[in-house]
Amino acid sequence: MKYIAILTVILLIASLIGVGYLYLTANVTVEAIGVVAVEASTQPEVFQQLRQQMESQSVIGTAFTSQPLGDASGYQFYTYTVRLKNNCFVKADMVEVQVTPMTGDVLQLADESARALPARTTGDLSATILTDVNMHSVRELNISYYMWGVPFTIRTTYGH
Repeated sequence: MKYIAILTVILLIASLIGVGYLYLTANVTVEAIGVVAVEASTQPEVFQQLRQQMESQSVIGTAFTSQPLGDASGYQFYTYTVRLKNNCFVKADMVEVQVTPMTGDVLQLADESARALPARTTGDLSATILTDVNMHSVRELNISYYMWGVPFTIRTTYGH
C-alpha cells in the first residue's frame, strides 16, 4: 500500500510538471511583419464597394470614422502581413490581427475566416486598412488568439 501511495504521488508530481511546462510554453511569437501599400485608385471596384458600405452604414469590417469617402485618389490600402510561430504543443485558435487606428484611417477590412495556428508551426496572417493617401505605415498591431479557451494578446508595432 505504501508503494502505491508513493507511485501515486510521483505520478501527480510528473503530471503537474507536464501541465506546468505546457502552460509556460503556451505562447505565440511574432517572427516578421511586412506591409504593402496600394493606392485605392488602382482598385476602383473595391473602393466603390467600400464607399457604398460606408454610405449605408453596413461596413463588413471595422469602420474607424463615419465620414463619407471622397475620391479614390485620396486613399490607399495598407496590407500588413504578420508571420507568427506557435511554440506550444497545443494549437492556437481564433487567431486574428487588428490594427490600432490613427487619425486618417478609415476602416479595416474584415477577415471572416476562422484562423488557427497548429502546434509547433509557423503561419502568416494579414490585415488590410483603408487610410488617407498621405498617412505613413507605422501602426500598432494587436494579435489575439486563444489557447485552452484562454485569451492571449500580443502588441507589436510595425515601423518606428
